Amino acid sequence: MSPHAPARTGASAPRPDLDGRLAAARGLRPPATEGLTGRIRDVVVLASSSRGGSSMVAETLRASEALLHMQGEINPFLRLTGLGAPHSGDCDRLDAGHLAGLDPDQRALLDTELAHDIGSPAPWGDPRDDERFVTDVAARLVMQWPDVPVDPVVLARTAGSVLARLRVKSLASGAVLPCPESFFLTLLTELTRLGLPFNPWCYDLPARLLHAETADTRSTAVPGETLIEEPPFVLPRPWCPATAHDAATRPLVVKTPSNAYRFGFLRALFPRARFRIVHLTRNPAAAVNGLHDGWLHHGFHAHRMARPLGIGGYVDRHPENRWWWKFDLPYGWQEFTRAPLLDVCAFQWRSAHRAVLDEPDGADGPVERITVRFEDLIGTAAGRVACFERLADRLCIPFDGAFRRAARDGIGPVVATAPPRAGRWRERADAIRAALGPEDKEVAERLGYTDEAEWI
Repeated sequence: MSPHAPARTGASAPRPDLDGRLAAARGLRPPATEGLTGRIRDVVVLASSSRGGSSMVAETLRASEALLHMQGEINPFLRLTGLGAPHSGDCDRLDAGHLAGLDPDQRALLDTELAHDIGSPAPWGDPRDDERFVTDVAARLVMQWPDVPVDPVVLARTAGSVLARLRVKSLASGAVLPCPESFFLTLLTELTRLGLPFNPWCYDLPARLLHAETADTRSTAVPGETLIEEPPFVLPRPWCPATAHDAATRPLVVKTPSNAYRFGFLRALFPRARFRIVHLTRNPAAAVNGLHDGWLHHGFHAHRMARPLGIGGYVDRHPENRWWWKFDLPYGWQEFTRAPLLDVCAFQWRSAHRAVLDEPDGADGPVERITVRFEDLIGTAAGRVACFERLADRLCIPFDGAFRRAARDGIGPVVATAPPRAGRWRERADAIRAALGPEDKEVAERLGYTDEAEWI
């Protein structure tokens, strides 16, 4: 591959029919708070490498009623407005100039989509939320399956019908409404009967449900030509969009590993916000091991390439993925299109952490940084509680109720290839050690990972 061949993400320039379906899906939803990005007063960026534990930390923080979140990651909305490689450059870097370069329609679209997505979880099963929920489901499905030419009205109607049917059935039997995961699997089954190829293995659904309810179609879970949201896809859930009061009083947690290369962009996107970085670290061996497993997983496709990759240990095992770069796309990726997979993973780990470590302070003063070690979160329950309690104190939010329970009890795997387990990387320790070069060791020392014996 040419050193300067760009990545190709067809989603950055949607086809006219897709533009129409996305616009129709937006039209189904009730209005969101106008000018929300300019109203946000506090942004907490959860910065890490991919497979560094950020999904688990973000999901635990989601249990706090004092915080705002996005339903998934910001990447889909950036792609919709042309803020993705190659249209915004040859890697995941974004700065304030990229935001300033949007035309008024693109900027309005970005702000509107974020206003719908920023908020907090709503209770599951409240009939008063049904209309908003099914229209959110329709909009999300269009974004997740951009190559499937389906009318969002059909999606919303089908989702409403399935939800109503399950509600009647649960009332008649005296049982509770099936969980969101079961509802969504039922919906996907119904849509499949309509001839819509929505593969449930593209979602972050519990494996036990997938194995029990569907055929194993992981081998066909490769995205089409157009990519907007990266798989595993977000599972739509009831959601309360943020109000103007929320924006002024509740910190927004922004979690996307690629944001390690976008701090200037985020400051410009939320111009009135206090800006804090929670730097989630993980020792290089465990993180590289997680990245390796993720590249071989049936999800995590991030960038469709202009030319096929030749990454050893990846395309030879999964030739159907030869067009797909997974996870973030750091500056300099062109040198790794034919490298061994573990070398690619080490490159992604050190690039992300080096970007966080080297991020300059803002024009209005030093950036507040909070360091959290992922190793402290996967040990004992007491250690996890203590870590989240310290984080809550730094964020000036209460550590009580559902938040404390989530920290104490832990949560189930979130977009995980395997449940976190201390020392899992040692199963391929020799290969990982060989992949970690001087640059990785220098970054590891800056992060405080100097003794391999303590790497869990």
